[in-house]
Order: sequence, then structure tokens, then C-alpha cells
Amino acid sequence: MRINLIGNFSKVNTGLTQDAMILRGLLANTHGDTVQIRKVHYAMPQCGEAEINIFVENMNPSLIPYASKNIWIPNTEWTYKSWTPYSRMVDEIWVKTKEAFTIFSELASNVKYVSWTSIDKIYNEKKDYNKAIVLVGKNVYRNPKPMLQAYLFVQKSNPEMYKSLPTLTIPHNPDHVKFYFPPELADKVTILNLLTESEYDTLLSESGLAICTSAAEGFGHAVNEAMSSGCNLILSPIKPFQELTEEKAAFIAASKTLEHPSCFGDIIDVSVPSIVDRLYEYVKSSTTRKKKISEMMRQLYENHHASFIQEIQILLGKTKPAPYVLADTYPKEADLPDVSIVTLTYNRRIFMPLAKYSYMIQSYPEDKIEWVIVDDGEDSIEDTLIGVPNVKYVRLENKTSIGEKRNIGVQNAMYDTIVMMDDDDVYPNNSVLHRVAMLGKEPTKQCVFCTTIPCYDIQNYTSFMNVPPYTLPMAQRVSEASLGFTRKFWEDRKFTDIQIAEGNAFIHGREEMCREISPQEVIVSLVHSLNTSSRKVPPGEPNGCHYGFNEQLFAVVSEIGEQLNTSRQKETGGGESCDQTCGGDALPSQEGPQEQPQEFHHHHASSGPLP
Repeated sequence: MRINLIGNFSKVNTGLTQDAMILRGLLANTHGDTVQIRKVHYAMPQCGEAEINIFVENMNPSLIPYASKNIWIPNTEWTYKSWTPYSRMVDEIWVKTKEAFTIFSELASNVKYVSWTSIDKIYNEKKDYNKAIVLVGKNVYRNPKPMLQAYLFVQKSNPEMYKSLPTLTIPHNPDHVKFYFPPELADKVTILNLLTESEYDTLLSESGLAICTSAAEGFGHAVNEAMSSGCNLILSPIKPFQELTEEKAAFIAASKTLEHPSCFGDIIDVSVPSIVDRLYEYVKSSTTRKKKISEMMRQLYENHHASFIQEIQILLGKTKPAPYVLADTYPKEADLPDVSIVTLTYNRRIFMPLAKYSYMIQSYPEDKIEWVIVDDGEDSIEDTLIGVPNVKYVRLENKTSIGEKRNIGVQNAMYDTIVMMDDDDVYPNNSVLHRVAMLGKEPTKQCVFCTTIPCYDIQNYTSFMNVPPYTLPMAQRVSEASLGFTRKFWEDRKFTDIQIAEGNAFIHGREEMCREISPQEVIVSLVHSLNTSSRKVPPGEPNGCHYGFNEQLFAVVSEIGEQLNTSRQKETGGGESCDQTCGGDALPSQEGPQEQPQEFHHHHASSGPLP
């Protein structure tokens, strides 16, 4: 059995990498040598075929078609509300907490509560109860500011009590968690940056007290590890911590509870006076009591761990889909429907050799396709279509929005399966066939499209990938140039009469009727000075075209690029054009988190400015 573990596993020593380790171990233990496990980065637009895809935290719907069964294990605080439609696209959602079960059960009926566990840390019976660790690490929800404020308050209000407080060690990654450290606390608080795993394990083993003021958690690996190590606990009152400790930890009161603005669940701020109260209680408790709490926390960890392992192995043992072959789920060749290809154009005579090339090379049966061209330019391109088979030319006398031109194209189409083909993009020979096959793949859908798009700048001879932010709703990530859909889907809701992003309203609210697909067989978007896309080459991308164009195709696009460059030089007197040197719609900074690519407009169908 083949299993794809899909997530962001590129960063070491994170909860996600621990989740992957746990899953690999459980799968290997349950299925033995019969299981083949592959790690797949969630941002890949396609992956190898497998019997099971397991999405760990991050979701990418374009990978769903590559497995017979798709399982999503989300972390609530990192599950964007914009991902709500994905909950009904997967076969099962496995949740780690009862809070997550409540949240996701309101979105879908396929939710299973599985609980979770963490890697066992060193249990030390000889804890130093005057030594405390503040659990921060890389987690932005665990800023230690409230703890520092509490220590400052005690220092100023009760110096004698301050002397009895445990020393604090705060290991954290300064690239992820930033805070001000008051120098007057240097006698009690030590800040450590970028510990190795063994250094962290030693620190955790020595510490008698672990403190975590996290505002939100999907499970709580750091706290569970502290329990395995036998630490006493002072915790924020979030539901995952209450479940994990069976409410037997010392909980801080909340000062404020807010609904997460973009993800699911709540964000909880802790009360600094309540932290002070919990610290006083800890200091005043006897060593005997602290040792008993250590033993209790260790026992809780062992009980939960054993229960989880037993239950998850039963569940994994029952999860054995039949061997999966993607091609076997496609419609048979004899069942392929007739297809209308719709192309919009506006004063794009220079691109017609490319458009004709893309149409003529399609592997789809010639007797089952037609080409509908909608042209509202001043320079009619009808004369360029002589000798092209099965073409229908629709001439518009007035400038029309791109959304309305798409509607006109569908209205004039003869057939009930429609695929879009922009005049200035490259469409591989299987582009139409692949989109139609993905429409007809079981379970059938009424619309398919790409979101991640390979691009080639034909004037600067540079290729790159356009990846809209995964935090955007699916409808806002659609590339209209890659659309394929049924006439019924269009009749139920036509394109909006707008000039840009018409795919958003077309798809929004109907995501479950759609299938996101890889661009591999579908499209290479050409970037040039005449299109309306805001796609620009990311800084630092290597030069050259990496998409395997054959000599004929490369000659066609190169000739277009040369003509555009010549035209630009004439218009600018030989200098650089504004889009090379000015700000405008250039690519936003790439300095943000790697897992959140920058936003681009997907649309650059041909149309002039509206009157």
C-alpha cells in the first residue's frame, strides 16, 4: 500500500515533523513491509499516485485526485476559514481534540476523533522544582510576555516573594517569536535561542515546572512532552490543555477571549494577576506535593499514549483501500464528450500563430471539438483562421468585458462541455483531454481548473511558478485560462460582467462541484507587455524556460517575444519600459513565510479597456 504524507515538513523540530514521525511509525508498525510511505510538500501541484493521502495540517485540493482515499488531520489554530469547502472534499477528517471535533463536525459529517500523542521525553524523578521552563519554541501563539510581566510585578510588589520564585528559562526561536526582555529580570530569567533537541530534552528533564501561556493550540505537543517528563504545569485555560491534562494542571484565568480572525477556534489572552496567583500557589506547595503531581502527569501521559496507540492502530488496520490507478478512474475514450474550446481575443494578431498551434496540436479527437473565437478588437483576426478546421468566429462591434466575452463564447458554443484557451498561453497537446478526463473522473465534477500556474516571460526569457497564497479562498485562486466546465454549471451561474477576476464569482459557493487540478498537462502562462496579468518574475528565479517546449513551439513564442521587444524599443526610444523599472504591479516582497506564497492575479485573457 502506498501512502502520501502531505504537509510542510521542511522545518525541523516542529509539531508537524513530530506528527509525521508518529504517523510513519504507526503505519509501518500496522502494515509492516507492505506499506510505502512518501513525504510530499503540500505546495506541490501534483504527487505520485497512492492508495491514501494523509494531509497533515495543510490542505491542497489539487492533490486529492492522486489517491483513492484522502484523510485530513487539521490543527484548528492553523486551519483557515477560507478552507471550509475542503472539509467536504476529503473522505475523512481525523481530529486530535474534542474541541476540534465540535468545530469540524459543524462543517462536515466525515469527522473522527482520534486523539493524539507526542514523542516520549526523559522522565526524571529528581526534578529541580526551583527551575521552570517556559514553553515557547517557534510557536507565535506562545509569546512569553505575560510571564515576564508577572515576574516584573512580583519583583516590584513583593521582593521577598520574588526571591522564592523559580528561575525561568525561556527557549525560543527569535525569528518566529519576538518580545522585549526587561534587563532587571536577568537574575531570575534566562533567554536561550535555537537549542538543539538534546539540549531542550535535558532542560525539560531538569525542570520541575513547565509554564505555557499559549493563546491557541491544535493539540499541545510541548505540554504533552512536559507531562511525559513529569513537570508540574501552569497553563493557559485553552480547551486542548484542559483535555490533555484532564483539568489537573494549574490553570491561569483568561483576561480576554476573541474569535480567531482568520482561522478556527478562539484566541485567549491570560490574566497576569492570575499568573501571579498560580506562582504563589506553586511556591507555597510542598516538595512532596510537587513530586506527586510529577508522578500524576507522567501517568496521565502514559495512559493517553497507550490508549491512542491502541485505537489508532485499529483504525489504520481498517484503512486498506484497493490498489489505485488514476487513469482507471477516467471516462473511457468512447465516452468522451464533444467539446467546445473558447478563446477570447482583442488586437492580438501577433499571438494568433501560437493560438492556432495550441489548438491544432490537441490530442482530443478532431471530430469531437470545435473552436469558438470571440473578438472585440479593432484589428479583426478572421483572416488568420483560413484553413483551420471546426472554427467559429464571433465578431463583436463594441468593446466588451472579459466576463461577458466568456458568456458570449459559451452561448455560441455548439457542445455542452466547455474549455477555455487564452490566445497568449501555451496549451500542451493533452490540455483539453486532461481537463475533460478530470471532469469525468469518478466522482464526476462540473468544473475543473488550475491555481498554481507555470509561467514563462517571453520578453525576458525567464520561467517561474505563480502560486497564489493558500490562505485565499479557492475561488480567488482560480486561473480562468485553465477552466473546463459543463454547460449546466454555466447556465446555473454565468460569468459576471467584469473585466478581471471573473472566475471568483463563477466558482464561489460551488467549490464542492469543482476539482482543482495540476497544471502539468494543462497550461504554461506567457508573461508579456500586452497582457493584463500582474504576474511578474520573482526576484532570484533562474533564467531560461524549463517547460520542455519543442523547437517549433519555442520558435513561435520567441518570435512573438522578439516582436514585442522591438515594438517596446520603438515606443520608448530604445530605453526600458516602465514595467521594467517602475513599481506598479511588480511582484510583492518575497520575504514573508515560505508557506504563504505571494498573491497574483490569474487573469490575462485578451480584452481592451472598456469605454
